[in-house]
Amino acid sequence: MKKNTQDIYAPIPAKRSGLRRRRFQMLAMWYGTERAENEISAHTAMPKSISEVLDAELAGIRRPENGMVIRLRSEWSSVVGSMFARFCEPETLRNGILTLKVKHSALLVELKPSCDIICTKVNKILGENSCKEVRLKI
Repeated sequence: MKKNTQDIYAPIPAKRSGLRRRRFQMLAMWYGTERAENEISAHTAMPKSISEVLDAELAGIRRPENGMVIRLRSEWSSVVGSMFARFCEPETLRNGILTLKVKHSALLVELKPSCDIICTKVNKILGENSCKEVRLKI
């Protein structure tokens, strides 16, 4: 006795997504509907928390220098003085090169001769050889 095609395609719960729905249909034809549910559950990944996923993704982005920049920003007015601290701030510190973001081009002329002094003060705060060079950008 040949089965009717409607019997083969058992009713599928409406909440299934397209791919999951097709897998369920295939497994239901192969194993039957009860075992198809078990097979899908056995091969479905467990949910992960958002923090777990973000930690895994951000692990490659994190750099120890980022923490140094945050620490430097908190003590920035003691490095360049309160007047200049309003118009420039540390942006990045990579491979010993500190990049300062300056808000106005006229400050480039003012800060350029002081780059060695800034580098020395940064090394006092962050430790020796943390800063080898200071670069300015607008």
